[in-house]
Amino acid sequence: MPAPQLQGIGAALLSKCTRDQGFIPVNKNLWSLSYITCMGCSAFLLLALMYFLIDVKGWWGGRPFIFPGMNSIFVYVGHSLLGAYFPFSWEMKCTGHHWEALFQSLWGTSLWLCIAYLLYRKKFFLKI
Repeated sequence: MPAPQLQGIGAALLSKCTRDQGFIPVNKNLWSLSYITCMGCSAFLLLALMYFLIDVKGWWGGRPFIFPGMNSIFVYVGHSLLGAYFPFSWEMKCTGHHWEALFQSLWGTSLWLCIAYLLYRKKFFLKI
């Protein structure tokens, strides 16, 4: 059996398919063994799906991920410097709900995607 399936089975066994009740609970903050194996399996499955859709079948060209990928340093540094300021972020009113945090994250990501697209169209690529 290939390693990703073993990772998925291992994560399921270690966590007993629960968040908090397993032998080793899935805990991102501690990078527990069950978390690592679960993320390894998930990453492999996503990579396999993308490979199938993009390279094997040719159904998708990879857009919109191409644009930030061509200027990843610019997007990373820009988000590090400006991520806490408006229009990328704002003070949330409803802290008890996750919908506003989700919208804020999607909004900031969309803005950086638009910025990366404009830089791609202008043929501006930041290199080290």
